[in-house]
Amino acid sequence: MSVSSMAAAAAASQQNQIAQAMQVAMLRAGHEQEKAVIDMLAEAAQASAKSTPPTGLGSRLDITA
Repeated sequence: MSVSSMAAAAAASQQNQIAQAMQVAMLRAGHEQEKAVIDMLAEAAQASAKSTPPTGLGSRLDITA
């Protein structure tokens, strides 16, 4: 194997490693974004479950009408 082919193989290997590292970083960033959205929705759901309904909206249904 010549020096130039070894250098080319090393460069290709390094490029593959960089590409794989970038893919992993993008997947992690996407996962963190999805987790943040889920956490935000869960907090909003918990807050609305704990809050009292607005005035005029009771917790019972009037079916006499």
